[in-house]
Amino acid sequence: MLDVRQIASSSFALLSYVLTDTETGQSMIIDPPADMDTRVDLDSLRVESVINTHIHPDHTMGNHLFADKTPILAHPGDSGFFQRLASSSLAAIFTARIPPKISFTLSEGTELALGRTPIRVMHTPGHSPGSICLLWPGNIITGDTIFVQGIGRTDIPGGSQADIKKSIGRILTLPDDTRIWPGHYYGDRYTATLEEIAPSLRCIVDSMQ
Repeated sequence: MLDVRQIASSSFALLSYVLTDTETGQSMIIDPPADMDTRVDLDSLRVESVINTHIHPDHTMGNHLFADKTPILAHPGDSGFFQRLASSSLAAIFTARIPPKISFTLSEGTELALGRTPIRVMHTPGHSPGSICLLWPGNIITGDTIFVQGIGRTDIPGGSQADIKKSIGRILTLPDDTRIWPGHYYGDRYTATLEEIAPSLRCIVDSMQ
């Protein structure tokens, strides 16, 4: 069984996650905030990996806390030179540190075991070419693909309305009771079931050209 700890940061309205297997104590960090070490006792965690759902700087600023300690993983769709340069430069400005290396080794269908639970990578481009979601039974961490209220922006470098439309369509095929854990909060709800937000997602998709 996985315990989900959601960390809300006022900066960027970011939502980050610590997933911990309750049997083994193994943990996975998703999109760490820059001040994560002041909010979580990192020394008490057995961190197996750090996952960036995409490499925009608000989702990577805490990577430096895990440099030379644990693998930091992302999708190769975000490994382009200009994307990496922009992300690392902004992260360095915000944190006054040189960001550690990211291994762009995740792909559609990659399984990351945490204890006995397989966590599957779903490639969901649109907000960025390498955007991913993390899926395990009854749950999905959606990064900036979808939120409880709205979807990720596509009017930025690397964004694609056509791609995010397809990605949302795939998410909408999941069971209605799937718990959505988004990458930002833009309202007073930080999580919801797919059934609760599916009508608004379908309206958004239908309105796209």
